[in-house]
Amino acid sequence: MTEASGEASGESRGVKPQVFDDPAIDALVKMLLELASESWVTRARLAALEAKVGSVEDVVLPAAAEAQLAAERDAFVKKLFGVLER
Repeated sequence: MTEASGEASGESRGVKPQVFDDPAIDALVKMLLELASESWVTRARLAALEAKVGSVEDVVLPAAAEAQLAAERDAFVKKLFGVLER
């Protein structure tokens, strides 16, 4: 689509369409899909890990790994809820 045709249709380049009347509902749906995606990836990776090493219930992570995981968790939460700031 050229810029001219985008302007003619009233649609800007890079603007995502709004599906629901309330943009907050769009944001909630996006959050739900992000969570579902993350959950599925985690389940698949855990299943692969357990197929190789058995149960991971008793695994204790080193302090450095715990700190890295906490930083990744904070980034995930920021990404997940960041959609509400737009």
